[in-house]
Order: sequence, then C-alpha cells, then structure tokens
Amino acid sequence: MGGAHHFIDAQGESRRFLATLDGRIKLVLLAAALAVNLTAGGIRVPLLLAVLAFFLVWTAGVRPAAFLKRMAVPAILASVAFVTQLFWFQTGSPLLSIPVWRWEMIVYAGGVVRGLEIAARILGGMGVLLFFSLTTPLPELMRAARALRCPPVLVELALIMYRYIFLLLEEGGRIRNAQKARLGFVDARCGIRSSGILGGMLVLRTYDRAERSFAAMRCRGYRGVLTAVTPGKLRSHDWAALATGLAILTGLLLLR
Repeated sequence: MGGAHHFIDAQGESRRFLATLDGRIKLVLLAAALAVNLTAGGIRVPLLLAVLAFFLVWTAGVRPAAFLKRMAVPAILASVAFVTQLFWFQTGSPLLSIPVWRWEMIVYAGGVVRGLEIAARILGGMGVLLFFSLTTPLPELMRAARALRCPPVLVELALIMYRYIFLLLEEGGRIRNAQKARLGFVDARCGIRSSGILGGMLVLRTYDRAERSFAAMRCRGYRGVLTAVTPGKLRSHDWAALATGLAILTGLLLLR
C-alpha cells in the first residue's frame, strides 16, 4: 500500500480510545463541530476548534508534524481568503493605504475582521475533518454510514474506491519509474510522449486488474452486496464521549 494509505490505516486502527470510539458517535460529533464552526461568530471559536482537534489527534497517537503537514494547504487557502477580503470588504475605518501604480488600495477595518473570520473558519473546519479522518478507519466509518441508513451501493463504492485508488497510484508510480530508468523523461518532448504511454498502460492494467478482482470476489461468495459486520449497541463509554463532546461544543458556542 502507499504511504498515505498506510499512515491513515495505521493511525485509525490503533487501539487508543479515540480510534476505537464508535463511528456513529464520531459522525454526530463531526456534524455538531462543523455546525459550531460555521455558526459561531468571530475568530476565537474556530481557532479553539483547530487547537482542540490538534490536541485530540496528538492524544490519538498521530505525530504532530504529520497533522501540521496536512494543515499546510488549508493554511494557504486561509491566507488567500484573508488577503482577498482586505480589498473586497470595504467597511469600517481605513487602516492602511497601499499605492499600486495609478491606484491606491485602502485596507479597511471591516475587511481585516472579515478576512480573519473566514481564515479561522477554514482552519477550524479542516482541523475537525482531519481529526475525524486520521482517527477513524474506513470500515468503521462505513458501518456507521449503514447504521444511519446510507444506501448499500454507496457504501460498497466507497470501500472499493478507497481500496483501489492507492493501488492505481502505486501502479502508475511503478510504470513511471520504469520509464525514467529507460530515459523516458530526459527532456520535455520525451516526457510528454512517456506520459501518454503511461496513461494508456494504466487504463489497460486497471481494466485487467478489475477483471481479476471481480473473479476473485465471485469465488469468495460475492453476489452483488458486500457483507460487513453490523455495528452493535453503543457502550457506556461511547455515550460518555458523546455527552462530553457535546458539552465541550456547547461551551465553545457560548463563547460567542
């Protein structure tokens, strides 16, 4: 398996409390946390959600550097959103004047506040989503989805896509490495030609692997629906975690 797949599965399948928490509880807490992140005004609550997500991921056994690495792209998006709001949201008192050739760009206080709010919501929402994805194995998530009456075909497609997308990436990486060993990317012209060959070979190998996988599934009793372990009753620590999480989110919401 690829590095990303191995990392997510290794963290999600650890035996720590947050990783073994029932997926239905996590789905409810995820929806509640995203609702708090979107409805709470100001920057304090979203930033507290991001800090809380970082702390929970760390206690679940994920290295802080790995979490921060995955927060790099949301941080860039938050920075872009902040800068754009500085010049598009022109309310409040002027704070700064920036001359740009023949024009004068004025930064207003309302634009700064608006930009900080949007940036904080991006960081808070992505922090919550990363906590959920890094501590929940996909089979547990799919069991929770079936318990919440998600259509079986969607659950099956999600499982199969998650399983084979990493194999597709690895297959493409092996083909590319073989081409590079044969000077397939020595210049731009050869790189374009090799990329076209790589795409064609990848489609053919994907189709061939799909045929083999389907035959193997039929031999193992597949008849159109994947069999999975249905989630059992919620235990006492699941209810306690739900109550604690909702209490924390309610406290954060009151900070508005």
